Amino acid sequence: MIVTNLGRAALGVLLAGLAYARAAAGAEPSIHIVDAWARATPPGVENGAVYCKIQSHGGADRLVDARSSAARTVEIHESVARNGVVEMHRIDALALETGASVELAPGGTHVMLVGLVAPLVAGAKIEVSFVFATAGVVTVEVPVVDARAPPAVHEREHHGQ
Repeated sequence: MIVTNLGRAALGVLLAGLAYARAAAGAEPSIHIVDAWARATPPGVENGAVYCKIQSHGGADRLVDARSSAARTVEIHESVARNGVVEMHRIDALALETGASVELAPGGTHVMLVGLVAPLVAGAKIEVSFVFATAGVVTVEVPVVDARAPPAVHEREHHGQ
């Protein structure tokens, strides 16, 4: 009798967990990444950058990391002007307010690809995974554009839970 009740209790917990996972999987994504692009790099350049717009459609969140097989290391960077000199430095996280958008753009905040495995060639695509404290990982296919031309707006969205 005890074994049967324990078995029923375990089955109940398992079914409740599956129902929760199913509901979470069907939930509306809370993070959207749009218009991602990277600028092509000349031969010999070891670093590159990725730009995009991050939209939070859920609660507040934080971009805490990024990853890509295109580079040895991927960091979140911020450019700041001090005394007429623009300095770029790594930041630990990028805050996203509830319902807000954050633009990652040249001369501002961006995802830095440090130690490129190969030059970023116009027309190619690289994969970048953005890691959020709450929403988890959002992986984006990023087109590489010609450094001499303005980036084309693709209006492609990538979503995270």
